[in-house]
Amino acid sequence: MTARILYLSPNGAGTALVRSQVLPYLEGLRRAGHVIHLLTFERAAGGEAGPPAVDGWHPIRARRGGHLLVKVLDIAAGALTALRVVRGQRIGLLHARSYVPAAIAWIVWRLTGTPFVFDMRGFLGEEYVDAGNWTRRDIRYRALRFAERRLLRDAAEVVVLTARAAERLRSEPAYARYAQDQAISVVPCAVALERFRPRPTRRADPTLVYSGSLGMWYLLDEMIRVYAYARELVPDLRLLVLNRDAPSLVRESLARTGVPEHGVEVRGASFDEMPELLAGSHVGIALLKQVGSKLGSSPIKVAEYLACGLPVVVNAALGDTDELVRAYGAGHVVESYAEKDLRAAGAAVARLATDERARANARRLAEDVFDVRAAVDVYLGVYRRVLSPSPAMA
Repeated sequence: MTARILYLSPNGAGTALVRSQVLPYLEGLRRAGHVIHLLTFERAAGGEAGPPAVDGWHPIRARRGGHLLVKVLDIAAGALTALRVVRGQRIGLLHARSYVPAAIAWIVWRLTGTPFVFDMRGFLGEEYVDAGNWTRRDIRYRALRFAERRLLRDAAEVVVLTARAAERLRSEPAYARYAQDQAISVVPCAVALERFRPRPTRRADPTLVYSGSLGMWYLLDEMIRVYAYARELVPDLRLLVLNRDAPSLVRESLARTGVPEHGVEVRGASFDEMPELLAGSHVGIALLKQVGSKLGSSPIKVAEYLACGLPVVVNAALGDTDELVRAYGAGHVVESYAEKDLRAAGAAVARLATDERARANARRLAEDVFDVRAAVDVYLGVYRRVLSPSPAMA
């Protein structure tokens, strides 16, 4: 069945996130015959041609700031644009990535009856509370939870990143009242395996790599300490941090932990450079705060590490990632951030840097679970169910 889809993203079309986590999916959906329109919120001036993976691009200039009124104005502007696109392009389904796009889709659904898919990505309100940015008494938190309940109730289908998130929606009273009878699909953050793949030769020095943003969730001090413990066993081990904004953060962390700067490299990496830089490394690491909201997370960096054949060091209670790493023998799971567990993680890095079986297992896990083609197949199933409901569902 061919459908006309409007995909709503809260991020700009040229951002690395959209290029890695939106456009490859849309390319696959187009190859399956769907007509795809993309609505984005742009925070910087960009080209006028738009991304090549879609049939129509509808950019909106995003307002700056996190005030509730700013979000309300963005939602209003998005709803007006989306309504125009739905009517002008005969859109049959709205696919909303995260909460602001879902609020826009909900308004359009109420006005036109066009069904929408709520692609949650995570428990956004809980994430802000766990990060210390909000409290549960914050008006923004209460407004978001109010909206979340209606989005869960009224969406044609809900998509989450992890099986643990789906179980939480069905079982916890705060969610189950609205979601226990809802159709829920799991689509982890996936990668294009032809871009991210192992390479036969790597850096001469064994390298532990971290890529992506720092701060809020990611525990840099703990990752630095793991590196230091590993270097006691592998003196020529290097730490590569791929983040153009990180040099000062890394220097501060090295000073706090007493780890010498020698052997630590911090550099930026463009979207096109990232696969080669990861594939040239030996082990990937991602340690996050162990909080309840992270049960709904699927870090794309981990999928990219695995696809490049890098065994990974991750923390327990990180979405489904820790269970998958254990099941496939694709790395090491840090149970807590006690010193003994960080030391054990350092020993694991030293071992994994030369473990060819773990390297093969990492790629196999990526192929089995984090292939963007499999993610597209799940989305195609969601679209079929929404657009051709069975008599029992109608």
